[in-house]
Amino acid sequence: MTDTWNRLGPAGKAGVIGVAAAVVGGVIAVAHARASTTATDDEAEESGGVLAEVARILNQAAEEQDDSASLSSPPPRPPCTGDVRGYWRFQCLNPRGHTTGNCRHEWRWVDDYTKGAADDEEEEDAEV
Repeated sequence: MTDTWNRLGPAGKAGVIGVAAAVVGGVIAVAHARASTTATDDEAEESGGVLAEVARILNQAAEEQDDSASLSSPPPRPPCTGDVRGYWRFQCLNPRGHTTGNCRHEWRWVDDYTKGAADDEEEEDAEV
């Protein structure tokens, strides 16, 4: 088995992993569908208690995730400020034609600048 795996190229390994993921996803989907259609807990225990329990845990986790996502949002990131040294940029001269290959690129120099300085100046003007 190991020799067969080692002989597979990257595409072959990706294919095997994809098939395995599809099989596991199918099993989970079937378990969820079965658990959703059961009428009572007694019937779930009789027909397949393990599958019903897995579906119950998945549903509970999804509800908790929905609740936690609605209650909190990530804190805002602080603005990125500071001096930026000059650099060369390979600039596309026709962005609309970029996806079709109908564009031309050119190396352009970007001068030194201070990132976030415009926001600071606006705040100082507002205070005065």
